[in-house]
Amino acid sequence: MEQYVINENGEKVLAGSRRPDGTIRKERRIRAGYTPQEEQPTYQSTGALWKQGVPKCPGLDSSAAAAASASAKSKAAKKNEKRKAKKADGPAGGDGAAAPSSSTQAAAPKPAAAATAASSSAASSTAAAAPAAAAAAEGPAAVLDRQIKALSKKVRQCQALNTRAAAGEALSAQEQEKLGKMPGWQEEIKDLEHQLANMLV
Repeated sequence: MEQYVINENGEKVLAGSRRPDGTIRKERRIRAGYTPQEEQPTYQSTGALWKQGVPKCPGLDSSAAAAASASAKSKAAKKNEKRKAKKADGPAGGDGAAAPSSSTQAAAPKPAAAATAASSSAASSTAAAAPAAAAAAEGPAAVLDRQIKALSKKVRQCQALNTRAAAGEALSAQEQEKLGKMPGWQEEIKDLEHQLANMLV
């Protein structure tokens, strides 16, 4: 930050200086009332200023108020904290069934989401491939049963769309696309039921 100098006329000026190439920089006059950017106070909203001016309760200890605000957690924060503690205790605590079940729950929607996004042939291959962690934790029959339930739900939704279309209601492009995938899902359900029947025999 450059220092101001007051010249013989009483004006604030930045003193002249020499540039690196040897030329002289003229002194520059500073306008009256000008405050440089570095010296200007930072902006504070009216809400922030109001919070600073709020009187505190007499007898209230500020450290107790800070501790109370820190301990006030939302339900989600408390739930996440319990989950982390349970996960940390799970592998060391001997009960290893808790950790894999949460991973299988997270992995369960992936085949169904892939089936909706891909074409019917790609959907059948994606939904049929069960994750290794889910297969190890639940067994292949449970995984197939879950996939059949998910696909059955999609088929039921498509049947509801068919009844709406038959009633004369206009369907969106997404809904029409979903209707186009229904035969592929029905085929996939038959394949999965066949696989499940072969496993149970």
